[in-house]
Amino acid sequence: MKEFKLLLKEVLNKSRERLNSFLNEPRLLPLPRWISPRMITFQFSEWFGHASFFLVAVSYAVDDFLQLRILAIAGSSAMLLFTYFHPHGRILWLPFQWNCVFVLLNSWRVAKVYWDNHYLCNQLSEQVDQIYDHHFSPVMEKNDFARLVRLGTKETYQKGDVVVRQDNDNRYVRLVVAGDLVVDRDGQTTYWLHEGQFMSEMGLHAGLGLRGTVTSCCSVIAQTDTVELVRWDRTELMHLLDLHQHKSIERALKAVMAWDIVSKLKSQRVLLASGHIDDAERWTEKRREQSLARYRSILRNMLSHPDYLNARKDKLTKYRDIHQVCDEDHESALDQIGWTIQEFESGLKEGQLDEDELEKQRMGFQWWVWSWWKAL
Repeated sequence: MKEFKLLLKEVLNKSRERLNSFLNEPRLLPLPRWISPRMITFQFSEWFGHASFFLVAVSYAVDDFLQLRILAIAGSSAMLLFTYFHPHGRILWLPFQWNCVFVLLNSWRVAKVYWDNHYLCNQLSEQVDQIYDHHFSPVMEKNDFARLVRLGTKETYQKGDVVVRQDNDNRYVRLVVAGDLVVDRDGQTTYWLHEGQFMSEMGLHAGLGLRGTVTSCCSVIAQTDTVELVRWDRTELMHLLDLHQHKSIERALKAVMAWDIVSKLKSQRVLLASGHIDDAERWTEKRREQSLARYRSILRNMLSHPDYLNARKDKLTKYRDIHQVCDEDHESALDQIGWTIQEFESGLKEGQLDEDELEKQRMGFQWWVWSWWKAL
């Protein structure tokens, strides 16, 4: 075994010496005398150095993410050869080692793009794939949609099952993949949910990325024999949307949810006109109560995240404008939660709890780190 290692080492050294001699042997550049009367020499190792800088320059003019990464790998690889077989006869270890790191990082990014585009996209079920084609394709890339679905958990319910119960804490955002569900407040149906619609999104369309739990303002019950959903933990979903490299997912999701709000409003008018509502006045009253209860849940969640509250007050104002929550309703919600207007404006209250810290204690720091890792 020892003799084999020595033999292998000798073969590798000889191969390196031959390659070094080939790359660094001075060669004449055959230029006509009318172009240059001088004898110009070159070495192949120098060409790799020039090629590296040329490829880097080309990458600056490329818009496509994948092409840029491939050019960066080619440029760093050329620089590896130049620094290892340097014309001066010494290996330049510092740039050689850094370029090894660059090649590995960019190779990982290229492999990740191919994994997302060619593997994850093909792992979507037929029903989820149809959801993408019908509801997400105009605004979201399929690999982003596949990443979003991968972060979630698939659920199945039977007719009559309660998915979300009124006045209970709920930490999930859900997407209807198949089937219909009924939404009711105090036993009064307020609207229906159909394929491609969200539940418990709680202001995400207005830029409110609530984490942790919110109190459900209604009950959601399965109305068809089989209902299929995709469920996301609210904190994990917000971690995904907070990452800079996934901002395109956040923008696309906001656009889809904005249309989702419009479709829900239309479905409410259709429900009222269809004759399924016996008492229109009670239906209107419960819809209003549901809207205010939803706002109160959003406000309670934000008040339990002090940093988030102070950073997103403008988003809350936008939500109030969209859903016609007046100052009186806002003050009433604060009063029921136990805050004053002055405390809300300052963003501080004595004894105020930080739900992020409580969640880390309740669910464990490892879960918190793992939720970030899953979002990468």
